[in-house]
Amino acid sequence: MTKSKLLWWSGVVLLALTVHTNWASPLAAWLFAIPLLLFSLRQGARPGLLKVLGALALGTFAWLAATSLLFVPAALLAFAGLTLLQWLAFVAHRLVSPRLPGFLGTLVFPTTLAGAEYLFPLLIRFGDYGALGSTQHANLPLLQLASVTGVYGITFLVGWFASTAVWAWETRDARRFVVYGVVLAAVFAAGAARLTFFAPTETSVRVAAVSPSRNADERSATALSTMDVEYWRAAEVAAADPGAIRAALAPVTEDLLAQTRGQAMAGAKIVLWPETHARVMERDHRELLDSAAVIARETGAYVNLAYAMYTGEAPNIRNLSTMITPAGEIAWTYDKSRPTPMEPMTPGPGDVPTVDTPYGRLAGVICYDADFPHLMRQAADKGADLLLVPANDWAEFSELHAEKAVFRNVEYGYSMLRDSSHGLSTATDAQGRVLASTDWFRTDQQTLVANLPLQSRTTTIYSTIGDVFAWLCLAGAAGLALTALRRTAPVEGAYAAG
Repeated sequence: MTKSKLLWWSGVVLLALTVHTNWASPLAAWLFAIPLLLFSLRQGARPGLLKVLGALALGTFAWLAATSLLFVPAALLAFAGLTLLQWLAFVAHRLVSPRLPGFLGTLVFPTTLAGAEYLFPLLIRFGDYGALGSTQHANLPLLQLASVTGVYGITFLVGWFASTAVWAWETRDARRFVVYGVVLAAVFAAGAARLTFFAPTETSVRVAAVSPSRNADERSATALSTMDVEYWRAAEVAAADPGAIRAALAPVTEDLLAQTRGQAMAGAKIVLWPETHARVMERDHRELLDSAAVIARETGAYVNLAYAMYTGEAPNIRNLSTMITPAGEIAWTYDKSRPTPMEPMTPGPGDVPTVDTPYGRLAGVICYDADFPHLMRQAADKGADLLLVPANDWAEFSELHAEKAVFRNVEYGYSMLRDSSHGLSTATDAQGRVLASTDWFRTDQQTLVANLPLQSRTTTIYSTIGDVFAWLCLAGAAGLALTALRRTAPVEGAYAAG
């Protein structure tokens, strides 16, 4: 195998380990771009970059296959767009870096990559998927950088390591890492200091995320199947016999209500349901709310119901979150604002609801909503201290979706309780610590109980200035490209030695 082929295949293998899946390697994220950048520099610009695009496409294919999204047309189109955006960073590095002094040349790749990732949810509106920085979710000191730059600052650092490594390799001079090393050390030191000296308060509130038992789930599914009705075909459910549908859906809702009462009586002050695991006909909706209100009044708990409500008008379903206060009153009824491409439902207006409680200001969204940083900014702007997120995942997607969510904690400074049906439920503090987690696939009845810090939202730099860093990356990438265009010829070698 030639050196060029070895570089290309090394990049492909490392990329397959990098893409954020349930089995991804955080270390691979720091390494995968190095062989691909070296490969492109050793090839003619056009053939080399096309082969790099092929490598990135294979990585995207691996991610789509690993997450069972390969046959979802909207996902294919969206991630084809992401692949092209990320490829721009390799294009810029190959064409621009050789025309710049060495140190400036190292900045081309990370600024373009971070800027391209920022553009993805703005242009394609598929959430902030594919961000290289999200692979570092478990690195708590590094994760604190998101409180200043968002996830894009972490992408920048990871990408900058690769371009600096290439510069050091091409010049055979390890001293090229000095500036990068100082910056990285400063980031880790600042992150460690934030975790140590600004740790959340020890005063806490007991919360619970409940789910129905497998037995209740199976009884409901069996009853629906005998009617030849699938719960996810809303029109079928809406057109079926109301009494039979009510009876078929009852095992799950009754089990959730029983779990809610049990956890509230055990001391939970806030109880959360998972997304759409409970299902109710519109005609039975009021009865469900009344039953939850009785529990809330008798136990003094805040009960955040989450459920699918079947309606008589197309698209025949609403994905709802309803907060019941200890007074038995409805604090909010919220429609999911960002349905996934697999959910044929009308989006809600996108107004994140809040309610003031003795345990801080609570806010609520549903699942995929939390993948849109601009929507989550609303919760911060409204002063939310604790974000409640009912969710519904699937086996191949469960861990990564929960892992991505911690970036919202750090970016905006609030705690989060996330209850995921068919996934990983988590309770996380404002600095991204996972205080408790439960896996739906490893228990007969998923129940998460945690003590979350009882404190006001931490005002972060990111929540104040927004995506200034991402825009600086875009401006920096453009400025570096313009600087390179003024040069009449490439600098000697891949980078200048100076």
